[in-house]
Amino acid sequence: MIAKFYMLSDEDKADVVKNINTYSLDEIESKLSILCVRNKVSFAEEDTKKESSETTYSLTDTDDSSTPAWVKAALETEKTLH
Repeated sequence: MIAKFYMLSDEDKADVVKNINTYSLDEIESKLSILCVRNKVSFAEEDTKKESSETTYSLTDTDDSSTPAWVKAALETEKTLH
């Protein structure tokens, strides 16, 4: 449950971790959710970061050193078919 609140610092989660055996799962979720609101955690920013981690490759790029092997193989196959 605590791992789901990765956006909070260890300091923010310290009380919950310290009292993990005395809090119920609902109490843990509630306390950590309140901390997210108080810290104004923006979940939209987290979603944007995930989206921006996509990798794209240009098939017209001339920098051969950064081209993955599977792209090189596809290009070679295309050359042999045409």
